[in-house]
Amino acid sequence: MDRIFYNGQIKTMEKSYHMVSAVAVKNGVIMACGSDEEVKALATPETEMVDLKGAFMIPGLVDSHMHLLLLSNKIRRTDISKAKTFKECMEIMGKAAAEKKGTDGWAMGIGFNQDDWSDSTAVPSRKDLDEVCGDVPAYIERCCGHIATCNTKAMELLGMMDAREGETDLKLRYFEDGTPNGVLCEDTVRLVEQYFPVPTVEEMKKLILIGANYIASKGLTGVHSDDLNLVVPEKDMPVIMQAYKELSESDELPIKVWQQCRMLTLPMIEEFVKENPAKAKYGKKFTVSDIKIMGDGSLGAHTAVLRGKYANAPEDVGIPLHDQEELNAMFRVAHNAGYPIVVHCIGDGALEMVMDGYELVQNENPKANMHHGIIHCQIMDEPLQDRFVKQNLLAYAQPVFCRYDSQIVDDCVGSELAKTSYNWRRFIDMGVHMMGGSDCPVEDCDPLANMYYAVTRMGADGKPWYPENGITMEEALNMFTYECAYASFAEGETGTITIGKYADFTVLDKNIMENDPAELLNTKVLMTIVNGKTVYEAK
Repeated sequence: MDRIFYNGQIKTMEKSYHMVSAVAVKNGVIMACGSDEEVKALATPETEMVDLKGAFMIPGLVDSHMHLLLLSNKIRRTDISKAKTFKECMEIMGKAAAEKKGTDGWAMGIGFNQDDWSDSTAVPSRKDLDEVCGDVPAYIERCCGHIATCNTKAMELLGMMDAREGETDLKLRYFEDGTPNGVLCEDTVRLVEQYFPVPTVEEMKKLILIGANYIASKGLTGVHSDDLNLVVPEKDMPVIMQAYKELSESDELPIKVWQQCRMLTLPMIEEFVKENPAKAKYGKKFTVSDIKIMGDGSLGAHTAVLRGKYANAPEDVGIPLHDQEELNAMFRVAHNAGYPIVVHCIGDGALEMVMDGYELVQNENPKANMHHGIIHCQIMDEPLQDRFVKQNLLAYAQPVFCRYDSQIVDDCVGSELAKTSYNWRRFIDMGVHMMGGSDCPVEDCDPLANMYYAVTRMGADGKPWYPENGITMEEALNMFTYECAYASFAEGETGTITIGKYADFTVLDKNIMENDPAELLNTKVLMTIVNGKTVYEAK
């Protein structure tokens, strides 16, 4: 044996040997589970003995939807997510601009949420940024990633200042005088990244490792990451793909990554599936997993598509990113190529369109076990939720969203629709495969905090939000282990601590199954182990 972990509380998620104290690993694969006495008897002089000292080991935790490269950029850029006022956000950006003065650099802030501010809930305009950043190009992105604001200098560099409503395809907002107010929406946000030089493969590898190492420190052994067409222009997608492939094949990638390949247009999908076989795996840690398509925007930005109108803003209807015909065509190409499809859907209007599209292509060309799914799947009534079962769709949920969204959902859609939305209890009762994720860097990729919100449904105000829709600790753990493996067709390789599966483990300082759920927020990650190798260890 290469390594034996012993003297632990090891929850296997296996019915036949639910709790053990020791696990043996060879060549990255689990070879034995049992008591200390049974497993330690398999040791040889070369075996590394790892004393868990009573710590709690579980199957490796996985995040089912996040953006690794955007996380890397957030780590490199100015974090404005903790600003509690408009004034504080502007002060942070003013300091960032001062550091860039006299250079070609931009002041770039990531993660603001105007709904958290006590002095204003308005999205800042370019003039607001002008006051603190002057002629230093500046950009701030909302936590959802669906809207951002540029100052005047940045708008000029991007060539957007001459845009006028009704005369451009750019998704912008405007002042009363008809000039752009600096606020960018949806796919126009991503045009900012295309202004900068594309990193080389080596530079991209370094960028990936910034995020991957942070992720490992959170106890995550793998992520389903949506990276393409977010940080580099479309034509340079191969840079990202090549960087991931090389990191995996050289075993430098600390965690496993299943790439949710974001495609913006039908021609983009057609070209991509020609060059990239569905479910192709490179090394042991990188898989080309799904075709990712955007259905709508976000609820906080009022760009999510509802079947009705926003209760608190009847003039807003959301922004559908594709009409039904285009959506059907995109689905058809991906489905026929054998790709699982996952679609960003927050509003019930977008969800209905996507479900109709899935039903159409499956009827045209029936395929077994496709694992098509919905990412976010938030606003819905029970008939829409029933369609998950009828169409065998996967639900990619972000329980941590409960913290913030509990403060806005009832206002946006009304209480009747709110109480049937984010209904994780009913999904599980119906037998829907539901995976847990964070949408990081929209929220931090802390899986323990995510499980806390799945169980408690706690809002930012300290009160449970429709607590009857919460789930048990066991079910929450399953969302971040077995169900994530199922989503990526890897349930035979990982997701439980089972003999013959890869040795992917998360080691914690507390037994989260025996403590009050609130203790999840105080639980520390001691070790993250991927394919038997420790990729993170707490100091």
